[in-house]
Amino acid sequence: MTDSAELAAMMGRFGKAYTRWLAKQLEHTGTTPARARLLLALSCEGSLKMSDLGVQLGVTPRSITKLVDALEGEGLVLRAAHPTDRRATMIHLTPNGKSVCKQILLSSEHGAVTALYDDLSSADRNAMARLLRKLIACLAARGEEA
Repeated sequence: MTDSAELAAMMGRFGKAYTRWLAKQLEHTGTTPARARLLLALSCEGSLKMSDLGVQLGVTPRSITKLVDALEGEGLVLRAAHPTDRRATMIHLTPNGKSVCKQILLSSEHGAVTALYDDLSSADRNAMARLLRKLIACLAARGEEA
């Protein structure tokens, strides 16, 4: 029987290996995991205030500014004034940014982000999804938003 400490250690090992694997998968799209997370957040959520984007990604204002500066310089995102808050800056994906998001998600035959999960059976994916939902709910009960 696996105890909580062993499970925590296995999750840590998986997290580190998964992060390295994902970075390798993203290399051919010309981006990094941090940049991909920002682009995909905008793709999923639409335009976001820069401060909200930083909170969602869990990065400091300085780091989000640096990421947005680089992506804006490459023509992947665009800054715009907030329609009602003069102090806020909105971040939008450009058409090129949307194209990069498609590359990240749909590269080659399988998406770079989803390819690993294709190795699991349907039953294993369903069991994993059930457990992840439960862990997300446990974190939410402890005040941590997923």
